[in-house]
Amino acid sequence: MAQEAKTYRIKAEADLRYAIPVAERYRYPQFKEGTVTFFNSSTANAKLNYNFQLGEVQFINLTRDTMSLANEQTIKQIQIADSHFYYDVTHGYVESVAEYSGVQLVVKEMFKVAAVEKMASMGKSSATSSIKEINVLSTGNSSVQKLASRGDVVLAKERTYFLRDTNNRFYKTTKAGFLKLFPKNKKAIDVYLEEQKIDFSNPEDLKKALQYAAELP
Repeated sequence: MAQEAKTYRIKAEADLRYAIPVAERYRYPQFKEGTVTFFNSSTANAKLNYNFQLGEVQFINLTRDTMSLANEQTIKQIQIADSHFYYDVTHGYVESVAEYSGVQLVVKEMFKVAAVEKMASMGKSSATSSIKEINVLSTGNSSVQKLASRGDVVLAKERTYFLRDTNNRFYKTTKAGFLKLFPKNKKAIDVYLEEQKIDFSNPEDLKKALQYAAELP
């Protein structure tokens, strides 16, 4: 899984719920008209946006409150402006990046609490102190966890890519993932990936490899 991170250092006394600027918290600067399509073929229209902090798709209800979608397992697809989102029980919401013959490159993007720094002498957070990874920022249901931290918190905006087939099955963006997704063309794909020196952390390389594999007979 290819990842890249944009980090924010939050002071220990800051409230994590408001630590990330609103403009950085959402996929779009403002909520946009969108459509939620369910597996039973019914649809619902609303002003929607994807929240990077919560990893949830949110909507504005009739009383102008911001709420997160519930019963995600019943959702087949969400369209927000030109973006398409899908829900997976394991990975949560992912956004489509590119599609070739029904096979997609998708991305999971959200903020996570990457580290908590220990408080050093004189009440200052030490960058050289031991750091540990802890849970994600979101606890679900439009809320974030509150950390009892005595040091600065580092939030990382992580971007993780996956391959997704028409049955909503996910594969890692590795050579093994490509070979599992296209089992009938393993030899040709194996040769292509080696010859082209595909960088599995580069989304443009992933698009190129996916297009090649999807066009094989």
